[in-house]
Amino acid sequence: MEYLLIETDEKNPIPYAINKNRAIDIRMITREGFDGLSKWNLLEMELPMEFFFPDLLCRPCVMVSEEMIKTILIYHPETLYRGVKLWERESGTNASYFIPLLEELPCLSERTQYNSVGNRIVKPVLDRSTIGEAVVFRIKNFDRNCIVGREDFVESILCRRIRGIRMEEVESE
Repeated sequence: MEYLLIETDEKNPIPYAINKNRAIDIRMITREGFDGLSKWNLLEMELPMEFFFPDLLCRPCVMVSEEMIKTILIYHPETLYRGVKLWERESGTNASYFIPLLEELPCLSERTQYNSVGNRIVKPVLDRSTIGEAVVFRIKNFDRNCIVGREDFVESILCRRIRGIRMEEVESE
């Protein structure tokens, strides 16, 4: 086990309809468009009756807690990020998150398995030679909105008691 897919555990009652006020154009979360985003943004959300704020939200974009952004910055201090305040209008409930601009790597191996139509990845396999020194990153052209963490990064976030995530081992060659 060298790399793991890390995503929000959808079994938890988490906020939904995040960015319903369209405060951020998600398409701007690229190296070219990132400077156009404000340092802090107010995103409206909706909450279920009982709710939980996980340390990683993957929809509508990758958003991480303060503890998780600090951990990312330990491994990649040059990572750009923007702050967001999630806010529910009725109750005034809010939470702070950060949108990191993680490197998107074209690191899928030839052994990656696709569905019968060939348009959806069933089993990703990473090509370590294209990953280089990246510790936490996103997979370019991957249909799941998640991040990938190297084993040492995953150990670091687990030591910090990061909550509300789901991890899945991903094969690499």
